[in-house]
Amino acid sequence: MLDKIPVQVLGCLRPGIITVIAFPGVGMVYGGLSMELPTEMIPAELRMPNSEFIVVCNRQSGEFTQVLSKESSK
Repeated sequence: MLDKIPVQVLGCLRPGIITVIAFPGVGMVYGGLSMELPTEMIPAELRMPNSEFIVVCNRQSGEFTQVLSKESSK
C-alpha cells in the first residue's frame, strides 16, 4: 500500500539531505512532522524553501518511492 504525504521544504540543513515538513499545518503547533529526504530524489525546481509537493511512501517498507508535484497528484 502506498501513502501520499504532502510536504513543504524547510531547507538543506545537511549536505545531500533536504529537510521537509510533512503534513504542514497539522500537529507540532501547526508545523507538521520533520522528515529528511535525499536531495537526488527531489527535482531541482522543488528544492527551494517553502516548495510544496507530495512524497509517495511504501507503507510496508517505509521507503520513499516517488516525489510528485502537487498538481500531478490531484
